[in-house]
Amino acid sequence: MIDDVVSAALSVVIALVVAFPLAKPFKRHPWVFYGVAIAVVFIHLWYRFTGVYVASLQRFVDILTKGYLAAALFAVVMFTGTMDERSRLRRQLQPIRAELSILSFVLALDHVIVFLPTYLPRLGSIFAHSPVIAMSLTVALLLTVLYAVLSVTSVRVLRVRIPYRTWKALQRSSYLMVGLLWLHIVLALGRSAFGGHGSLAAQVAFGSYTVVTVVYVMLRVRKAVYDRRAHDEVRSEAAAYVRANVTETPIPSVESQDRQA
Repeated sequence: MIDDVVSAALSVVIALVVAFPLAKPFKRHPWVFYGVAIAVVFIHLWYRFTGVYVASLQRFVDILTKGYLAAALFAVVMFTGTMDERSRLRRQLQPIRAELSILSFVLALDHVIVFLPTYLPRLGSIFAHSPVIAMSLTVALLLTVLYAVLSVTSVRVLRVRIPYRTWKALQRSSYLMVGLLWLHIVLALGRSAFGGHGSLAAQVAFGSYTVVTVVYVMLRVRKAVYDRRAHDEVRSEAAAYVRANVTETPIPSVESQDRQA
């Protein structure tokens, strides 16, 4: 369990370093960061599937294989959306949200590629005899597709070619991703955490993801209520201004026109 906690904490630290001290170079040269991430994933997968084990690198392997770093980067992206647009923190993070999302997806591919070969050969039997695992796998596949769509449409070259309303609708599906990610954790870790011989590591992971998800939902609902209230106030102020400053010119009646004639 200690190893998982340390790996998760290390992932949070790396995500914050990329989001803050390295924010400017990341924004200017995002493909350098993507390239490093792709190289790290490739090297790890090559060592893993060739059977080489390097004990000293296990901590870094865990943050990739278990998706900790990808989840930490994705959390930064999502929590940025709960902040007030006028806040200093929001203004600092907003310019790199798209890049953070893409980097998160690249690193998440390691998790997908590591676990997918375990399930694909026995896909038929899983759906026939293991409904919970089948649901978990289905959710994972939906997550991967949605993650890919969001990341690809975050690439600047493609983003500017998509109509704004279409792009905005696609990006709003990230809210669905939060729910699917939590559901994936529930299905993947629920039995290990709360079965007959519950694993403490699984319980901690399950609880951590649940707390983060609940806090995010609360903050996002709060932001939505605040935005709606601010929008209504602007509309009411605009209506009051119109009533106070615009006077209607009365239309002369027929009788008055006759009298003037």
